[in-house]
Amino acid sequence: MNSKELQTSDTKQKIYDAALRILSKKGFKNMSIREICEAADVSIGTFYYYFESKNNILYKFYEKGDTYFKKEIKPILNSDDALENVRTYLLSYIKLVETDGADMVEHLYIPDNKILKVNRAMQEILKDIIEDGQSKKQISKKMSAEDTVKFIFVIMRGIVFDWCLYDGSYDIESYSSKFIDYITRYLSE
Repeated sequence: MNSKELQTSDTKQKIYDAALRILSKKGFKNMSIREICEAADVSIGTFYYYFESKNNILYKFYEKGDTYFKKEIKPILNSDDALENVRTYLLSYIKLVETDGADMVEHLYIPDNKILKVNRAMQEILKDIIEDGQSKKQISKKMSAEDTVKFIFVIMRGIVFDWCLYDGSYDIESYSSKFIDYITRYLSE
């Protein structure tokens, strides 16, 4: 990268980091572009040069999770046992949520966040696992792969929502492991 590209990257990251700090304190609805710009020490025009709207901040946040799953998690989902791959995937999802922290995550689990409804790379990876397991007869075909992914994410988001309700006060990995066992047992029936 040349110096101009580095500066561009640094400025965009500075805006993004400022937005995440505000998001974790005030929530998505309550943060303004003006506030983000003040925290990042950039003009509003500079914000719009890098982001079309504050929604694009959320897109970048979710893109980070998708990239993590594509680069870090997908390569380790190599068991011949599809249910083991589902378990690894779901525990990795919980670890990612835990890393982001309850303060941040609670501001993302809101009805206005339409990104939660979109099929993203993260869900596509799980769908591939489900399809592989169904083709090997390790995962039931009582639901389509798409419906199975929705089913699993409804449960997992419920776990995350509960964790946020309790301000992240309990060990979400331990708590979720029994639900992950229930999910994999259901998928195998």
